[in-house]
Amino acid sequence: MTDRYYEIKNRILDTAKADNGIKAIIAIGSSTRSDVRADEYSDLDLLIAADDTDSWLYGNIPELFGDIRISFVENSLGGAKERRVLYENALDVDMIVFTPEQLTDAIRDGVAEWVCNRGYSVLYDTLNFKKLLDENVKCEIKHGILSEDEYLNMVNDFCFHIVWASKKILRGELWTAKMCIDAYLKNHLLKMIEMYSVCKYNTDVWHDGRFLDKWADDGIKNSLSECFAHYHKADMISALYKTKNLFARLAKETAETIGCHYPAAAVEYADHLLSEYFGR
Repeated sequence: MTDRYYEIKNRILDTAKADNGIKAIIAIGSSTRSDVRADEYSDLDLLIAADDTDSWLYGNIPELFGDIRISFVENSLGGAKERRVLYENALDVDMIVFTPEQLTDAIRDGVAEWVCNRGYSVLYDTLNFKKLLDENVKCEIKHGILSEDEYLNMVNDFCFHIVWASKKILRGELWTAKMCIDAYLKNHLLKMIEMYSVCKYNTDVWHDGRFLDKWADDGIKNSLSECFAHYHKADMISALYKTKNLFARLAKETAETIGCHYPAAAVEYADHLLSEYFGR
């Protein structure tokens, strides 16, 4: 497939060669992966080491690479900030900008591990960051699982917020209820889906639910189709039940797989209150 970012990368490298304050340009993400490769919708993810970070984040350096249509800055890993730019033709370039010292610390301390461990490519380097990356980043995927205490805490947290969301529905606070059902509780559900998949199938799960439709089993995907609510009271109640049922099933099977305690009493009490509130 043709590299859609070829011209932008050349402009970035030309800029780096002409500016002594730019120390390194490192590509990460889909453009460097060997498993799920870049496609027509992929962006270009870069780690930048520069003495003058503000020129990248708030100044005009990104304007040298193309016609900017949309741009904003957000917090990123290792205390750095990220300039996200959408150029003409929907070319999406994400630039995580560090001082050289910040990037060195991020690599040595392992902060950069999770964005580099599926692959990286050093495009420009005046301070031998490649050696630092090669020494500190292993291009392999290891998925940790929650400890029993962390697992129990998450299940109880989930059950508590099932009841909390129910009360918001009954009070008529539909916005708050929906944000709990389809944001807070879904984040917990995602963590349980990941833990279940790793423990039961040794699945390579991706962060933040990426490619879930590729790695989650069919039973999970079929159940998820009923777990999200419209902005409507009856639909929220239904989604709350479906979310609770899927989470509880996965939590119970995970506990059985790894041999830890399943907090049945907490789940049963949440069930009891839902029945009282909604008559189901």
